[in-house]
Amino acid sequence: MYKTTKKALMVLIALLALVVPVFAGGASESGDYGEYTKLDSWLVDEPTTVTVLLSDSASQPIKNYAPAQQEIFRLTGIKLEYQVVPFASYDEKKNVLLATNNWPDVAYVRPADLPMYAPTGIFEPLLQYVNEETMPNFYRFWQQYDDMKNFLVDGELYAFPVVARDESANGFGPVIRMDLLKKHNIPVPETFEELLDVLDQLHQIYPDTIPFTGRKGTTQLLKTCSYMLGSGYGQNGLYYDHDLEQYVFGPATEEFKAVLSWLNEAYERGILDPDFATSTAEQMESKLSSGRALFFLDNSGFGVNYTKALNKIPGYEDAYFQIIPIPENEFGQRRAESYAKDLTDRFYVVNSSSKNKDAVIKLIDWLYSDYGSDISNYGIEGYSFEYNENGEPEFLLSYLEQFRDASPSSYYAVYEDLGITKLNFCLYACNTRTWFEIEKALGNWDWISDEYWNIVNNDDAYVPPKIAPSLTTEESERATDILMELTTVLEQEYNKYIMGLEPIDNWDSVIAHCEELGARELEDIYNTALARSMSV
Repeated sequence: MYKTTKKALMVLIALLALVVPVFAGGASESGDYGEYTKLDSWLVDEPTTVTVLLSDSASQPIKNYAPAQQEIFRLTGIKLEYQVVPFASYDEKKNVLLATNNWPDVAYVRPADLPMYAPTGIFEPLLQYVNEETMPNFYRFWQQYDDMKNFLVDGELYAFPVVARDESANGFGPVIRMDLLKKHNIPVPETFEELLDVLDQLHQIYPDTIPFTGRKGTTQLLKTCSYMLGSGYGQNGLYYDHDLEQYVFGPATEEFKAVLSWLNEAYERGILDPDFATSTAEQMESKLSSGRALFFLDNSGFGVNYTKALNKIPGYEDAYFQIIPIPENEFGQRRAESYAKDLTDRFYVVNSSSKNKDAVIKLIDWLYSDYGSDISNYGIEGYSFEYNENGEPEFLLSYLEQFRDASPSSYYAVYEDLGITKLNFCLYACNTRTWFEIEKALGNWDWISDEYWNIVNNDDAYVPPKIAPSLTTEESERATDILMELTTVLEQEYNKYIMGLEPIDNWDSVIAHCEELGARELEDIYNTALARSMSV
């Protein structure tokens, strides 16, 4: 049977081929290497350019030929040329390029892209390289992490996953102006209902503030709080419920009404930001860093940076944000999902039409090595880091000093300047390891940071994320079709219930409509795949 997604993809390819300009795939014909000396460590015979499609980040903008990329060229003979697209438009641009097969040697993709595009033949099949002779560095991770088998599509590997290096896992969490709770002798809330009461109380004391703000609109709000409130949302409504040990389409459950009810109460009481549906990441940062907003429920690590910005404002020298233990929801649960500590949700695919596949494979394997990881996470030895007596890389304070007061943080400024870590082209990637080291070296690490990580690490409500099972091409196409229809319908409904334009009980009709559109079939697809992966 010919699938809807294949039809849509073929139509998109036909249309976009007429309007999309040629995108520079493969080696750059005009790359200027300047002066260079060929080293024994080179992976190629002659200087070679490898192009990479990357998503930019507001916190860590990406620039071409940063120090780490210069050092990679010096050591390997391979020059990385980035083609950077802003985060907000990345999926759209990436899909255009993939649909027209007009993309660089390597591209950053999301998990959902793999089963959608792999059958088209534009991604290089990678299992042929996964052995001790061809890719010894990647092969050690392949042997170490059985969950990598879940990345297969119809038994083939089409993407290299980013492996986390020495990661400390936090996640979405509730972060509040703790100094105000202490100032007014307000107890730390232990339930989500108490949380609303506390935020309401703060609003009465500080009527010109926004008690609860967020970023990236309604979808992000649902992603961050739904699981804690007793249901779940994942990336698109489908999530793994660790208590039930199965996949559930959250919006099509009775428990999701509790999520909408809590958000509606927050909105009706004037606690939730009236601009919640349109608020951007930059607006959220501005509100929290200026004292205009008092609470957020998102990446809890942001609170440390907001505190530093807040402390620079006269009168706010003692203000600080702090995470609180995950409150209990109305079902008597305390639950949250942490970020991944080992296998991340970042993947890189190789263009099957690339003229530089041999160089790409060698470079990627080198980036998975300890030394390649050192360079792509610390920069240049003798310039930005040195090795200590234990053979571990450490940043040089003389290099870090220039970023002491950088915004939004010293560590993001270092990452941007050097072109390093997870948000850059890095396969064995640091995030918290380098973050902690930089902040401590500069004296920016304080009791608030210690308290934050102590709270997170000792909160047993957090569980690690579940790696989604591998779907067959047919399963993936059907799941994509169902999700597309569900998303179209649901995106028109959420705000009505949060803003009280529709009573919560009417959500039952939305659940029924979701079931008509295949919500239960979607759950069955994923749970069947889950059972299949567990039987291997």
